[in-house]
Amino acid sequence: MTARTEPVPAPSGFGLLVVAGLLWGTGGVSGAALAESSGMSAPAVATYRLALGGGLLVLVLLARRRWLPRDRHALRRIAVTGVLVALFQATYFGGVALASVSIATLVTIGSAPMIVVLVQSLRRRRMPTATQVRPLALGVVGLGLLVGGPAAPGTDPGEALLGILLALCAGASFAFLSMVAARPHRGTDAPMVTGYGFLFGGLLLAACTVPFAPLTFEPTARNLALVAFFAIFPTALAWTLYFGGLAHAGPAVATVVALLEPLTATVLAVLLLGEAVTVTLVSGGTLLLLSVVDARPRPVRGIRVARAQPGDRFSR
Repeated sequence: MTARTEPVPAPSGFGLLVVAGLLWGTGGVSGAALAESSGMSAPAVATYRLALGGGLLVLVLLARRRWLPRDRHALRRIAVTGVLVALFQATYFGGVALASVSIATLVTIGSAPMIVVLVQSLRRRRMPTATQVRPLALGVVGLGLLVGGPAAPGTDPGEALLGILLALCAGASFAFLSMVAARPHRGTDAPMVTGYGFLFGGLLLAACTVPFAPLTFEPTARNLALVAFFAIFPTALAWTLYFGGLAHAGPAVATVVALLEPLTATVLAVLLLGEAVTVTLVSGGTLLLLSVVDARPRPVRGIRVARAQPGDRFSR
């Protein structure tokens, strides 16, 4: 009898993360269209995104008799999710307002996987591996080529610096949200955390937004359709898939795959809004795709499988 080592496929939520990243990319175009059509501010649009996206999931949960859990650990996880997602949205749009969309996106999405890798390395008391660093480096360079750009003309340097700091806070919020969501569930699951957590986060964000920006808009068919699309696809569905994939792929892989969001948004901007295709855009998009492919989970090696040979004798 001989034995040989065979790769064993690792449990992976990679496909769920990819679909989530692609769905998130549709949020940029639909959110911008909603803001333009309704006249609402970016924080108001984000408030509707969280509150309605979470609210729709809660209605589905209630229809299936899945009430808000009473377990202390489950409630804490839902509350932490709501606070982090509200903080993520608030600080990101604050960074956009003070710096620019490109700088806020670059800092927020680029810093999140770095923060995850740094925290994990500190916890394990070991340096990051080449497998962790390589897709991260490819992704950050590609993101810089795709969305990187100077601040808007006339931007105050102090405001731009504050915007960058807010974008870093947004990146940290997304990183810690991903690490919390990757933990095993106790009395909850991905739809429950997304639904109740996002509804709570939306209410928090509404309380912070109302004093500064109105939440009212004209309920035309176009506006209602955009609100429904924004709440369902890039929010309720995308985040549920993301939280589901995190349990298997882990936050380091998930935050790299999240780089698909700006790539998808750029492709949609080219196809739907007529944005020019440049060598820089193509180069950045290529590097982002390479980083996502490189971040995919590998098969686990080291399982030895016995193979019977002619003449082998077996006993019961």
